Amino acid sequence: MNMKQMFNSLAFGSLALARLVFAAALLLVPVAGGSCAHTLGDNAIAFRVDCNVPDATVWVDDVLVGKVSDWKGDGRHIRAGFHRIEIRHPNYYSFFQEVELPGGSNVVVNAKLRELIE
Repeated sequence: MNMKQMFNSLAFGSLALARLVFAAALLLVPVAGGSCAHTLGDNAIAFRVDCNVPDATVWVDDVLVGKVSDWKGDGRHIRAGFHRIEIRHPNYYSFFQEVELPGGSNVVVNAKLRELIE
């Protein structure tokens, strides 16, 4: 590998890592100390996923955020605004939904995955 190829490889890897860190930071909502767990701030959405395939993965804005089983029940908080939600599993067709909600909102994504046809 020559110097140019090595530089391009490092630059691409660094850029990809920086994009991933930035996307993850956009999804995280800081929890203020002493606040009630059931109170949402103006910049947060309570987000929950109901799906017939509990080991499917949840992607928010093209970032893997966990399995469906992690997002059931009370769900989690993400930043308010526009988000593209995707539920994936290798043996099922993917589910997509776009949501745009103001802070303090609650959203439940109901994803019914259908098995792939062989």
